[in-house]
Amino acid sequence: MSVFDLDIDKQIKQHQQKIQELEALREAQEKKMEGIKEFDAVIQRLCNQSSLTEDELYVSRAEQIERWIVSLSKMDNPSSIYHNLKKHFARTSPRGPRAKAEKESSLPKPKLPVGTYRNPATNEKVEKIKRNPRQLDQWIDQHGFAVVRTWKID
Repeated sequence: MSVFDLDIDKQIKQHQQKIQELEALREAQEKKMEGIKEFDAVIQRLCNQSSLTEDELYVSRAEQIERWIVSLSKMDNPSSIYHNLKKHFARTSPRGPRAKAEKESSLPKPKLPVGTYRNPATNEKVEKIKRNPRQLDQWIDQHGFAVVRTWKID
């Protein structure tokens, strides 16, 4: 036997050992997949028995799901669900500080007709001649334009 033959036999043994390890991993993965299918069937059966939807089940488990997603973010190589959620929220979340605040309409604000307005809660009266007095603008901010419009008395 030559030196080359010993090296080849050693490599064959190493590859056979690697094949055995991979076959064991495949068997473990198949067992897990069977468990996942069985788990799904049990969840469906329990939901049907309890008149629950899967959405209601997820809402009831929201805190645990949130903790799981946060723990994914701390991993070196998080699963694809984390990356997909990150992409989704990057697309749908508001951009910048201006987007967080309500956007102001480019349409002109509706105007109250000239006249006297009375706040029914406080019985205060405000007269509008041309522009809204400060008090009238405060009422509009507090109660809304549609409500204050109904307070006109003349």
